[in-house]
Amino acid sequence: MPRKPAEQTVQPDAILKAAATVFYRRGYHGATMADIAAEVNLTAGSLYHHFPSKEDLLCAVLDRGLAQITRDVRAVVDGGAPSADKLRAIAHIHVLSEIEHSNIAAAVIFEGRALLDVPGVRDQYVRQRDTLEALYRRVVEDGIAAGDFRPLDVGIFVKALFGALNWVSLWYREGGRLTGAQIAAEIAATFLAALQPPPAEGGDFPPC
Repeated sequence: MPRKPAEQTVQPDAILKAAATVFYRRGYHGATMADIAAEVNLTAGSLYHHFPSKEDLLCAVLDRGLAQITRDVRAVVDGGAPSADKLRAIAHIHVLSEIEHSNIAAAVIFEGRALLDVPGVRDQYVRQRDTLEALYRRVVEDGIAAGDFRPLDVGIFVKALFGALNWVSLWYREGGRLTGAQIAAEIAATFLAALQPPPAEGGDFPPC
C-alpha cells in the first residue's frame, strides 16, 4: 500500500499510538522515525511535518500518557470525599486509563529509563511523574492525619501501589474473568486493607 504524502492529514492521536507501539516493540533508542511512519502508513516527510524529531514524539507520548490521568486524579484528590473513597476512585481512574491506552502506558513504563537519558525529555517526564505521585501521597498522608489509615512509609506504599496499577496494562485481556472496574476495586481493596489502623487497645476484649 502506498504511503500517504505529506499534504495528507493524519490524526495526531493515531501517530502517538503508532509511536507508542514502536517504542514498546523496539525501545526508544532502537526505534526510528521511519519505523513509526510505516506503522501508521505515512511517508517520512509527513511524519516530520507533524513531529520534527523522535524526541518530540516521545515528549508527546509522555504527555498523552500522564497529563489526562493527572487531571482526573487531581479532581478527585481536591474533592471532599473520605481518603478511602478517594483511593478507590483514583485506582479506578488509573486502571481504566491503563487499559484504554495500553500501548502508551506500556511505552511509558518500559521506556522510563530511556526517558531519563534524553535531556530534552527528562525534566518533563520527572516533573509529570512526580506531580502524579504527589497526588497519591496526599491521599495517603491525609488519611493518616485523619486517623483513617495507619502510619507507614508513604513513599514506599505509593510506589508499590503505582507498580500494581501500572502493570495492569500489560496483563489485562479484554473479555477476561474481571472487568477493568473490578480489577481496580480488587487492587484498591487490597491496599486499603494494608492501610487499616490497628484496633484500639483493649478493643478485642468484651466489656466487663
